[in-house]
Amino acid sequence: MTAELAIDSPDGVRHTAKVFQAHRDDAPVVLCLPAMGVAADYYEPFGEGIARMGAGTAVLLDLRGQGRSSASARRGDDFGYREILELDLPAAVAALRDTFPGSALYLAGHSLGGQLGLLYAARNPSTLEGLALIAAGTAHYRAWPRGARASAWLYLSAIRLAAALLPWYPGTRLGFGGDQPRRLMRDWGRVVQHGRYQPEGSQFDYESALRTLWVPILSLGVHGDPVAPLGAREQLLAKAPCVPVTRIEVTGVVGHGPWKRHFSWAREPADMVREFSTWIGYRVPK
Repeated sequence: MTAELAIDSPDGVRHTAKVFQAHRDDAPVVLCLPAMGVAADYYEPFGEGIARMGAGTAVLLDLRGQGRSSASARRGDDFGYREILELDLPAAVAALRDTFPGSALYLAGHSLGGQLGLLYAARNPSTLEGLALIAAGTAHYRAWPRGARASAWLYLSAIRLAAALLPWYPGTRLGFGGDQPRRLMRDWGRVVQHGRYQPEGSQFDYESALRTLWVPILSLGVHGDPVAPLGAREQLLAKAPCVPVTRIEVTGVVGHGPWKRHFSWAREPADMVREFSTWIGYRVPK
């Protein structure tokens, strides 16, 4: 069963999340966050798979400025990681608590969605039963393989320059990241350059909070993924040294190139659904 859930942030931005209801009264809720520039609707096969299996009720939430979000960089809205972490996600969790009282809550984030999920957990650890990082690693250029660091630095620097010079970052035209406001790209660029999460305008020390975070984490990688290679995934996990981590790597969509496999698992997500469902304790039917 599919439904929609309106989520209003304190500053007036509205998100319309898509809900795939599991046919179990005791099913946990899985809040799914997308990659930068990817609409939450892209993950419908993943959400449907989790719900159809009975492993959980999947809720697909757009990041601010993407998909069904009322904010828009093209219209001049400026925002960054802080609004997502300190306004949007708390509002979403509160709405899910009201809608599904008593249900365990998990968060599953892909790429940037995984990074933001980890930061949210650092600030609000008691709200989650667990966190799945799907093809999610730090964007720090030094996390790339040594032979690829120079080219990665040039490519990422070009993106940062475009974001600094233009009214908004036109990722839809440039083929990476979707249309984003300057401030979000400055937050992203800070991670690229220094490897540190310091959302502009926030008073919260996320790096310190990560060092004491304790919440079970599933790190799901895609083999050969150049966007979230093993080194980037491990550098992200190293920020939270106390968390218990389960590491699993899947093949991804056979026949797709490495770059495309970073995304295409969401359209053919059987392996991801199976591994995630097993991790949260649901016995997967054979």
